[in-house]
Amino acid sequence: MSISGNQRRVAILGGSGFTGAELYRLLGKHPHLEVDFVSSESKAGLPVDKYYIGSIHKKKSSSLKFSKIAELKGHYDAIFSCLPTGALPKIINQVSEQTDYIFNVSGDYRISDPDILNQHYPETLKHSFEGSGHYFIPEFSRIDPSVKVINLPGCMAVATLYTLYPLVAHHLIEDRVVTDAKTGSSGGGKSTTEHHAERAHNFRAFKVHGHRHRPEIEHALNYHLNRSVSLQFSVFSLDLPRGIMASSYSLLKEHVEAVDVKKAFYSTYSNTPFIHYFSSGNGSPMIKTVVGTNYAEVGAYVEGRNCVSLATIDNLIKGAAGQAIQAANLYFDYPEDAGLQFEGEGAWP
Repeated sequence: MSISGNQRRVAILGGSGFTGAELYRLLGKHPHLEVDFVSSESKAGLPVDKYYIGSIHKKKSSSLKFSKIAELKGHYDAIFSCLPTGALPKIINQVSEQTDYIFNVSGDYRISDPDILNQHYPETLKHSFEGSGHYFIPEFSRIDPSVKVINLPGCMAVATLYTLYPLVAHHLIEDRVVTDAKTGSSGGGKSTTEHHAERAHNFRAFKVHGHRHRPEIEHALNYHLNRSVSLQFSVFSLDLPRGIMASSYSLLKEHVEAVDVKKAFYSTYSNTPFIHYFSSGNGSPMIKTVVGTNYAEVGAYVEGRNCVSLATIDNLIKGAAGQAIQAANLYFDYPEDAGLQFEGEGAWP
């Protein structure tokens, strides 16, 4: 495929999963990033546009075919990794030599604590990485052009962080927080073991204790704010293909008022193009109005010292593919919303 002079050459690793398909779809609309390689070990040789259901109505199909990762040749301005957990560490030294940046959507390098890695991401410990990386939330993190791997948050983790970051940053709450995250079925990926018959017309606990996003959330708050919280984090399954709602329950410190919470959320999100903050009495976050977009809706509601803060996102876009493109835009100094300006999504009712 020929790349024009004003576009950057990018590759997608793990292109046959839900996130890889969404990245391919969104990057097809990007004015500056052009996909020149999509990997899939199981689909190698198949035309990409004929495999993706989302490409069925394209007027002009691409000639691009799935390839094995071993066929990755030459240099890429960016590589987006959507590989299953545990796959990237096995090849990261080879892949990192072929690109300026790896935008990593999988969980392998989000946490550095060896005990947590051994529990949730053991393959990361088995393979040494000679390069550098950092944990990057587009709304909160600094751009470090010296790193090779930009690790994006997990979908439920970032939704939860949107509910807690203003409260923790402004020292408004006690250290104990309870969060429940409700997620659609695509959050489990194509290999999920949850059967449709168990999930449809149902609402149930998926993982009450021990979800790997809990230490990630705690790590992120400590990494960005040097603050620790004691978090109870539970995950529930929604009868929806897409969408996440994170609900965080916290206790305000003595003498903190509702107006302090409102000011904290407003100041945190007033200049973030993809986060819509609902002040009290002005609506509340919903899943339906963010699905199909890169937007997050956030709200915080106070009664006495009790604070409930909510966030909703599309797990495949704001929680994965769209967030990765947003990060790439920031790193390449493009407009933050390049390729993410959608029309007609998030329809109501």
